Amino acid sequence: MVAAVAVAVMVHEAVAEPVVVAYDVVVPGWTAPPLRIVQLSDIHMGLPDMPVTRIAAIVAQVNALHPDLVALTGDYQGGKLLDWTGGKLGPGIRPLAKLRSRLGTFAVRGNHDDAFWAPLILPLYAMTYLQNAHVDVGPIVIVGIDDATGAPDIARALAGVPVGKPVVMLMHEPDGFTGVPVSVAVTLAGHTHGGQVRLPLIGTLLTNTRHGYVRGRYIVGGRTLIVSSGIGTTALPIRHDVPPEIVVVTLHAR
Repeated sequence: MVAAVAVAVMVHEAVAEPVVVAYDVVVPGWTAPPLRIVQLSDIHMGLPDMPVTRIAAIVAQVNALHPDLVALTGDYQGGKLLDWTGGKLGPGIRPLAKLRSRLGTFAVRGNHDDAFWAPLILPLYAMTYLQNAHVDVGPIVIVGIDDATGAPDIARALAGVPVGKPVVMLMHEPDGFTGVPVSVAVTLAGHTHGGQVRLPLIGTLLTNTRHGYVRGRYIVGGRTLIVSSGIGTTALPIRHDVPPEIVVVTLHAR
């Protein structure tokens, strides 16, 4: 009975409305008005916990935050033991096309996103897909890195970036942060789900990071990394003490 209640609680936590977690990042030399980036990570669409209707509700929640830019840091599909839909890219992520922001939606793939199909399908849903590439967007440069299951190349992605222009880097797995240069203002990542389940006295059991980048903000050698705990689940559709989250990052001057 106790075990059944515990599982029911964790399933309920997994499908709860995402909390909004906000970070301010001071960018030296910033001269533009503050820029609001909203990050979604690890959607893992599919039944039982991430049907299309839930994705649509999360999109509405993001739009209500009035972002200047939306960043998607991978794992749109897959990873579920109980996925009765097959978790394939396509109609399941159609609600993402309704994300609204002043500067657009920018995406990288995760380890559960097919390296062949992701660059073909994601742009069909009103987003710019970046794979070891960058694009000038208003007052910043957005850089997207391929997942570690592919061929991530930070140097290639940064080649030709205007000197002195603030850079925001998107990657799926936070361990890639070890290769990010200090010239990058902030790196946004996901993948870990914040451990997905955190137990009293024990903590998180599985974190999927070799460098301890589980969740939140990390400042290392003058570089800033923000790791989202994501909104979906892998393996079992459960969470505990690690709620699904939408990350808001505001770039501004001192």
